[in-house]
Amino acid sequence: MGKAGSKTISILGSIRFAVLILILIVLASIIGTIIPQNWIYEQYSAKYGDFFAKVILNLQISDVYHSYWYAILLGLFCINLCFCSIQSFGPLVKSLKNSLLNAHKANISELQNHDKFPIKKEVEEPHIKVMELLARSLYRFKFSDEESKTYYFERGKTGRLGPFITHASIIVILIGGIIVGLFGFKQHVRIPVGETIDAPHSDFQVRADDFKAEFYEDSTIPKEYTSVLSIIEDGQVKLTKSIEVNHPMSYKGVRFYQSAYGLADMAEVELYRGIEDEDRQFLGKFRIDVGEEMEIPNSESRLKLLALIPDFVMDESGRVGSRSRTPRNPAILAEIHEGDKLKQRIWSFKNFPNFHATENSEYRLNFLSVGYYTELQVSKDRGLFIVWIGCILMVVGMFLSFYVPYKRLWIKFSKENGDIFLEVGGRSYKNRSDFGNEFQKLRDFFGNNKQQ
Repeated sequence: MGKAGSKTISILGSIRFAVLILILIVLASIIGTIIPQNWIYEQYSAKYGDFFAKVILNLQISDVYHSYWYAILLGLFCINLCFCSIQSFGPLVKSLKNSLLNAHKANISELQNHDKFPIKKEVEEPHIKVMELLARSLYRFKFSDEESKTYYFERGKTGRLGPFITHASIIVILIGGIIVGLFGFKQHVRIPVGETIDAPHSDFQVRADDFKAEFYEDSTIPKEYTSVLSIIEDGQVKLTKSIEVNHPMSYKGVRFYQSAYGLADMAEVELYRGIEDEDRQFLGKFRIDVGEEMEIPNSESRLKLLALIPDFVMDESGRVGSRSRTPRNPAILAEIHEGDKLKQRIWSFKNFPNFHATENSEYRLNFLSVGYYTELQVSKDRGLFIVWIGCILMVVGMFLSFYVPYKRLWIKFSKENGDIFLEVGGRSYKNRSDFGNEFQKLRDFFGNNKQQ
């Protein structure tokens, strides 16, 4: 590799480059938090003006986390982590390969963790007993020097790989995030009850069959609200499910989350010709939007819905208004037309079905229900399973890093004045002073607790 290539790798794998990319990612995330996301041009224009609205849309600031430049930042951070890992992985592999060679050269008495004591005379074959005792502490016997009566053990060698597995997990998570950002989507849609829409970026439709909201007593705060949705594909209902907050419906990888709800400017009504029960003629049951005018079947008349009042109230001067958007006392105002002639104007109250016009009225309108719309968050995260794989790898890497320390242990037997001494030395790359347990087990089993 040439000097230019080596310099490029050095820059891309440097700490400074990592800090720079992290600062840019943080700034982008702040922008994505401050600037409202997924608005349309008119909304941005109303808040920021035409110029900045165009800038926001052209630079994809309106959808930061799905923008190409945010994916590029994540990609650069991935590259940085890859080069950082590559640069440090080589020395680690070399160190692990040379561990046995270095172990032969170690001077036990010069190790920071060191102990020496005489062993009990009644202990037979102490070197075998040492192997058995250390095996129970997960140490693996690696080699022995019969001439110097030295034995070498290791444990937790895989723990040295913990930081690299953790780095790899972050890379996998970032790759998954890039895939989600570029190929996934998140969108909000409103569906009036009874209506069907095309599911965003999909080849099927979704219908809102029903909506129910339950409120706290004497309050307009919703206790819970649920929607009944149906998936329609090729003209057939494939799935019907009731969803609520944090309990979505999923179909072909597309998830439908209950996000919000509201009153649609729509009412369900029944229309009759005649007032009294005995001579009424049923003309039909309709769903009609405010401002909509529709033909009445088997007649030359038309029905038009002028207004929907969610919480009807009338002041002392006779002016009509609504106390809130909660349908506690809903009412509608409609007109019946025949040709260009206004035949009748009708008020109808949902809570007072027996209230109707005078006896001279020709039509009776029953207000059956208020129309709701359900607001759904529709999303598809194509790379989400990759993110989960990265999360699992991160747990494995952190476990190895924190709970599997790499330890090396030397045992040496020697004779002094007719007694056999056991000399032990240890070296660890983490918790370097944590050899107390191993040394104490050896003393308890072999020694006479006389420190030399």
